[in-house]
Amino acid sequence: MSDYGNLILENREKLCVSAVSDVESFDERKIVLRVGESRLTVLGSGLRLSQVSVEDGEATLEGFIDSCVYSAAGKGSVWGRLVK
Repeated sequence: MSDYGNLILENREKLCVSAVSDVESFDERKIVLRVGESRLTVLGSGLRLSQVSVEDGEATLEGFIDSCVYSAAGKGSVWGRLVK
């Protein structure tokens, strides 16, 4: 069984996510995180990553959150491309 992590959403303005292993992409309207063996896509407006610790597996997102959707994980990573 894969770990989907925990999501804590506060007033649709702050989202805390556990089991984060990577950040695949981010901009002010969409943030895509790898969580366990899945991909978590967060849609909204004014989104930003206020805190990310892949070592601890935690991320905090802020902005106005419209949706959070899990899907099968793909390949690619913002952090992986920056390190290359």
